[in-house]
Amino acid sequence: MGIYFFDKKIIIISVTLAACLYMVVFPEITIRASKTAIDIWLNSIVPVIMPFFIAAGFLKRIGVCNSLPVRIYPFAMAVLSGYPMGAKISGDYYRDGQINEKELYSLLSYSMVTGPAFIVGTVGVSLLNSYAAGVALALSHYASAVVNGLIYGGTGLIKTGTSHRELISSDNQSYYNILTDSILETFKSMAIILAYIMLFMIICVTVSETGFFSSNGYEYGEALITGIMEMTVGCGKMSAVDINTLYLIPGVSFMISFGGLSVLGQSMSMLKNCPVKAPALMKIKFSHGLISAIISFVIYKLMVV
Repeated sequence: MGIYFFDKKIIIISVTLAACLYMVVFPEITIRASKTAIDIWLNSIVPVIMPFFIAAGFLKRIGVCNSLPVRIYPFAMAVLSGYPMGAKISGDYYRDGQINEKELYSLLSYSMVTGPAFIVGTVGVSLLNSYAAGVALALSHYASAVVNGLIYGGTGLIKTGTSHRELISSDNQSYYNILTDSILETFKSMAIILAYIMLFMIICVTVSETGFFSSNGYEYGEALITGIMEMTVGCGKMSAVDINTLYLIPGVSFMISFGGLSVLGQSMSMLKNCPVKAPALMKIKFSHGLISAIISFVIYKLMVV
């Protein structure tokens, strides 16, 4: 065990040092990727997610969430705000002692979703120039989440009202202080999300700079690999691939539902102090992406016929 840990530590240190050296040797790639990451974060992530993070944190602190259905609330908030809200709320439930480990995995299997505005508006209309494609992607995303939930969690595991915690009274702590704490926690979460987007954006740009895929006619493969790293950028690359939209849909659908390693990293940070392992979470999201890809192809084919 000790040798394994030592070897693992050496590998991590070596990779980190290599990454630092890479950023010194190729600063222009790092700067360009970082600017793109900040642009995505500032214009697409913060305006959508930050208000919901603040609201969710406030509601949790005053105890309102304890009276809401545990099975529905994380999914509903994730649909409204997007990644990684579902992971954050599910993690909060576990840390507050309202659910156990098995129930946590059950929640994560279907509540780690993104919002319809992103799927239909950004991906469907803006990138694919097709409202029908956006609708097909959204329907497959949520339908596959339900199927994924049945596969990993089953039904009836979680009961509502598992916590009997009282609402926080303003006599114990002022609502102003509660709101301030929620804002501070949200800023920390936003910084973590930015860091993960920036990290995987550098990897995406590096892959693109090699020119291997584009020079060999593997644009679809490059887009898919990019999407596995960072979903939003991958969707943009996929929309530029010159093939029939019917065959683009499964790839885009997989990327959206899988979420990308960037989203997985963000989600793991939201699940701090929870017994969730990265490989298990990746397995859950991979199956979500695979199911979504199949469903999206069928739905879009029926819609365009």
